[in-house]
Amino acid sequence: MSRYLLLALIVSALLLSACSGSSKRVMPADELSDSQDGASVSTVWSSNAGRGIHSVGDGLDPLIEDGRVWVADRRGELTAWDLESGDRVWRKRLGKPVSGGPALADDLLVVGTREGELIALDRETEEERWRSKLSSEIVSVPAISGDAVVVLSGDGRLVAMSRESGSRRWSYDRSMPPLTLRGTSNPKLLGSTVLAGLPNGRLVAVNLGDGSEAWQVDVGVATGSSDLDRMRDVDGDPVIAGSQVYVVGYQGQAMALDLQQGRVEWARDLSSFSGLDVDSERVYVTEANGRVWALDRRSGAAIWRQDELEGIRGTAPVVVGDMVVLGDDRGRLTVLDSSDGAILARVRIDRSNGISRNPVVVDDDVVVLTDGGRLQRLRLSRGGDD
Repeated sequence: MSRYLLLALIVSALLLSACSGSSKRVMPADELSDSQDGASVSTVWSSNAGRGIHSVGDGLDPLIEDGRVWVADRRGELTAWDLESGDRVWRKRLGKPVSGGPALADDLLVVGTREGELIALDRETEEERWRSKLSSEIVSVPAISGDAVVVLSGDGRLVAMSRESGSRRWSYDRSMPPLTLRGTSNPKLLGSTVLAGLPNGRLVAVNLGDGSEAWQVDVGVATGSSDLDRMRDVDGDPVIAGSQVYVVGYQGQAMALDLQQGRVEWARDLSSFSGLDVDSERVYVTEANGRVWALDRRSGAAIWRQDELEGIRGTAPVVVGDMVVLGDDRGRLTVLDSSDGAILARVRIDRSNGISRNPVVVDDDVVVLTDGGRLQRLRLSRGGDD
């Protein structure tokens, strides 16, 4: 069996299992009507930003930097769009199948390809500075800090490259399970520490200078008799808030950990491949079966659970003021009340393509990139259409 199990197959099997084990009726996604009773979602601008992703699991996230939205598509077209007007202001065609990025620092723009190449461009001249070959396709967004570019390849290798030359500085490599979800979490940099969720179900903290391990934690314990039952994966990005890091794994747990030592402060059994977000009081998680949870940030106790989205594949919930926003595989954006999980608005923004990349927050707006390449800035406000 292939090392990389397609996400869609996993999700389908999981949803069928969840539906058969529940006595309540799960609402088919097409029966969920659009509404804007408690909040309004209006379009600030909408643009066609290329051909979108190749398949679910690609790490083609929109990046907001310097008043622009930077986007890459599966054919290797890199574009930048004015954040206020939605006009295209920059474009570069690589002619390579891009699957991870873009990342930007000063004048350096970095993307990863399905062929396992990390490519760095000069943002101003559009000239290639360097390219480096890795061991597997790159489906994470690279992280840049100081003289290092850090990326997690599809086979679970965490690699740091020289920002100036692209030469390899170090590689962190651990054994991987027979089956994983397609996709990886994006490595996060905090000072001299790299945090990464791995396909073996672990969260690791690695020293940026030399790649040595500071600590690692299992995000759930593998059980069961088959490779599928035992599969653990961390595809959602770890979220750093204060002195804690929050993470959730597929067929694993949602956890709060001490950032310095990796000590588990609380853990709750939850399965998610999308990830989570936090505010000052709560941790919001999209479960693998589509339900959305709010947990107490201090204890992990459940505060509310939104069941109406069960059976839909959603992105991670994203906090926007006193609301929580997520996209789904039917091209809808759903807005929840962060205090009780009530649905305030549900709007289909793409009738042909789903949304697998998390919305990006800009003030009270969100920027959303659909899987087909439609890029939109949407304004959220409480009180419906008033």
